[in-house]
Amino acid sequence: MLKKLVHFAILLSVFTVLSCGGKKENSAASMEQLHAENGIPVSVRQLVAEDFSVFLKYPALVQASSESTANAYIDDVVRTISARVGQTVRQGDIIVSFSADNRTLQQAVLTHQNASTAFERSSFLFRSNDISRQDFDAVRMQFELATTNLRAANDMVYVKAPISGTITQINVRETQNVRPGTPLFTVSNSNAFEARLYVGINEIELIQTGARAFIERQNIEGRITQVSLAMDSQKQAFPVTVSFDGGDRRLVSGMNVDVSVETYRNEKAIVLAQRELVPNGIGPAAFIVENGNLRKVAVQTGDARGLFVEITAGLNEGDTIVSEGIQSINANSKINIVPAIIGGM
Repeated sequence: MLKKLVHFAILLSVFTVLSCGGKKENSAASMEQLHAENGIPVSVRQLVAEDFSVFLKYPALVQASSESTANAYIDDVVRTISARVGQTVRQGDIIVSFSADNRTLQQAVLTHQNASTAFERSSFLFRSNDISRQDFDAVRMQFELATTNLRAANDMVYVKAPISGTITQINVRETQNVRPGTPLFTVSNSNAFEARLYVGINEIELIQTGARAFIERQNIEGRITQVSLAMDSQKQAFPVTVSFDGGDRRLVSGMNVDVSVETYRNEKAIVLAQRELVPNGIGPAAFIVENGNLRKVAVQTGDARGLFVEITAGLNEGDTIVSEGIQSINANSKINIVPAIIGGM
C-alpha cells in the first residue's frame, strides 16, 4: 500500500511540473502572437526645441557687496552702544562711544583752542598789515591742522557708521576694554550681494563673465561679474565673484549657500532622456516613428545634464520618437502606440 502511495505522489509531481511548463510556454507563445498581431506596445512623443543648460555647483558665502567694519583706534573702554543688530543706520550716525575725557581727545581739544586763538589774533594783525602774508599763512596752516586732528580724535571716541545700511554684527559690549584694531561693528548695504566661489584649474576655462548663476533651493538668479586670472595660493583655486540683486529679502549677509554656475546653454536644443537612446555600433541611436513605421537613426550627442543629453545631429524638431518600450523593439518591429506611463520630459 505504501509503495502505491509513493508511486502515485511521484506521478502527481511529474504531471504538475509538465502542466506548469506547458502553461508558461503557452503564455509566452500567446504574448508573442499578440505582439505579432497587434504590435509591441510603445509610447511616443514629438520633439520640441527647449532651453538646455549645464551647471557646475560650488559652495559659497553670501556677503553684501557694500559692507564695512568699523575698528577701534584707541585703548579705551566702550561706554555706549547706540544701535542693535538689524537696525538701519545712516552714514555718520554715532554707533559706539568711548570716554569723553579720553586723553587723545582732550589734547586735541586743547591744541585746537590754542590754534584757534592764535588764528583769530593773526587774522586781526594781518588785516591791520602788522604781520606778513607768510606769517599769517603759517598760523592758518596750524589752525587747519589742529581742526583736522580734533575731527580725527572725535571720530576715534565717537565711532560713526562708515556707510548707510543695516547693522549686521556688533563685536563688543558696553564696559569692554578694547585695543586699536579691535572690530567694533559691521554695516551692510543690502542693495546688492556677492558670493565668492573658488574654481579649480580644470574648470576655470568653463566660467565666463556674464554667465548666469543660481542659489540652489531658493532659485535666486545672479551673474558672474568677475573671474580672477590669478590663483589663490592658499585654496589652490581661482576666485570667482557672483553678484545678486539685493531686492530679494531671502538673501542675508553671511549665509552659506550652494551656487550653480551655468557653463553651457542652448535655448533651442533637442534633448532626449538617456532611456530614449539605444546602442548603435560606436554611438547611440533613437527610433523615429513615421506613418506608423519605425526608423532607427544614429544621433550625435553634446553636453549632458543628469539623465538628459543634448542631441546635436540626427534628430530635428517635430520628429516623433519612441520614448517608452524602446528596449523591446528593432527597426523591423511592428508597434502599437499606447499612452505614456513615465510621462514627458
